[in-house]
Amino acid sequence: MKQLRIYVAGPYSPKNCDLHTAIAIGYRNTENAIEVGIEIIKKGHIPFVPHLSHYIHVNKNCPLNVPWYAIDNSFLEHWANALYYISSSSGADAELVLAQKLGLRIFRNLEEIPNV
Repeated sequence: MKQLRIYVAGPYSPKNCDLHTAIAIGYRNTENAIEVGIEIIKKGHIPFVPHLSHYIHVNKNCPLNVPWYAIDNSFLEHWANALYYISSSSGADAELVLAQKLGLRIFRNLEEIPNV
């Protein structure tokens, strides 16, 4: 089995909550995506966890108008050859559609990912 570059797609930002709660949920979603990335590493593949941008996003020097989806989609379009879909969200669903259009391999659970 050839090593895959797997883009991790899943919920990040919550809707309809106060700023404090949104940051806490974003952090929990980031931690969950990191755990998925670690499991992908254990299987011998290379993950890209776009949720790690959370740490840029909450930095005091980060501008408010960063085009996060464009940045993430660039990795999906030009780097990844597979996508791991954690669960539904507007962003993850759009990433899933793009990955399908690009013909990338799609994984929906860790057991589907072969070991290298």
